[in-house]
Amino acid sequence: MSDYAETIIIGGGLSGLSLARFLDNRCLVLEAEERPGGLCRSFENQGFTYDIGGHILFSRDQGLLDTLLGWLGDNRLTQRRNNQIWFRDRFVKYPFENDLAALDKNDAFDCLMGFLARNAGGKPANLEEWSRFRFGDGISDKYLLPYNDKIWKRPARDISVHWVERIPSPPLEDVVKSAIGIETEGYTHQLNFHYPRTGGIEALIRGLAHGAPLVNGCRVSRIKKTGDGWEVSDGGRVYGCRNLASTLAPWDLLACLEGVPQAVSQAAGRLVYNSIILVMLGVGHQGLMDKSAVYIPDPERLPHRVCYMSYFSAGNAPRGCSNLVAEITAPPGDPLLQADDAWLIERTLQDVAELCGIKPGEVVAAQVRRIPYAYVVYDLDYLANRGKVYAWLAEQGIQVCGRWGRFEYLNMDQCVEKARGLARALKAA
Repeated sequence: MSDYAETIIIGGGLSGLSLARFLDNRCLVLEAEERPGGLCRSFENQGFTYDIGGHILFSRDQGLLDTLLGWLGDNRLTQRRNNQIWFRDRFVKYPFENDLAALDKNDAFDCLMGFLARNAGGKPANLEEWSRFRFGDGISDKYLLPYNDKIWKRPARDISVHWVERIPSPPLEDVVKSAIGIETEGYTHQLNFHYPRTGGIEALIRGLAHGAPLVNGCRVSRIKKTGDGWEVSDGGRVYGCRNLASTLAPWDLLACLEGVPQAVSQAAGRLVYNSIILVMLGVGHQGLMDKSAVYIPDPERLPHRVCYMSYFSAGNAPRGCSNLVAEITAPPGDPLLQADDAWLIERTLQDVAELCGIKPGEVVAAQVRRIPYAYVVYDLDYLANRGKVYAWLAEQGIQVCGRWGRFEYLNMDQCVEKARGLARALKAA
């Protein structure tokens, strides 16, 4: 055996590296790519920096947030959220229900009356029913359902409800105030957020990776149970450990293991996810610095969201310039994932030009990237399929961590929180 560690962590993204840090780096992290980061990666093109979507740092847990910010050191900014929704022909402050007065009066009336008439005590069977029960027909039909259909690439009636605690529910008085023009704030724990001054969100990964016991370019292909632990191999070098923690997507992890029951493999194959296409647009002016993000429920426009990267930090663009990254979800196998880059850039520019104030001649840099694993989709069979997979992994004594390791739609702070909990459990074992 080439190397031994008390704990081996497969995957050097935010969760894997956080777990290593909480284990005081008394472990070994095996990362398939030559550069760690996972979904917390940043890319540079002609002086413009952009991330895989809108990665920002916030948390209700101040202690956890302090830990995250400590990993950035002095390389950080504090910004105030300024998210907007492009609805029909105008901007509406995010979240939608907190700015109903910005709508046409008939739309505002429909939203308010629908909210007042909602069956808030109903027992929904899917996301569409939950949306109508909690927000009423007006807000649901005009914004929530079109946006969710667009991002999940399936009707909201085909999405389960066990995860809806992620969506804050506004009190009645806030919605009434919103409809008559009294300003209110939703998602107050995200009202201010933190972000690296330079280097994009990957600066957080670089802080974590510094001094970490990290092996890059190690794509694990075989995992074998031994009498007192595990052997992990990339087809060449073999690593041994007592504890094994994986951040791999479940089907990728199962592919490395022997003796996986057919029912478990089939359940993993039924788990649903979406890929994402990123289109970065850089312009030769600072017009893309007045908002943090724009949500786009319109089904005729490809992107569901654009993030103004130069709002996050002016360091994400050359002096006098600004940039955004547009996000387009697609299920695996969607022809859009094979679309020509030039076409995607032209189509995205066409779709966002009006709402972002971009003229074609102003674009000085553009780039397309495709991220295979982006969003966990909570379809109606999610709990049953996930349960079969993770019950078997638990029987084998394999620990899991992160969005893809756990197959849960986790924010950055939640990934770190669960890594901290797993580290405590491993230390106590």
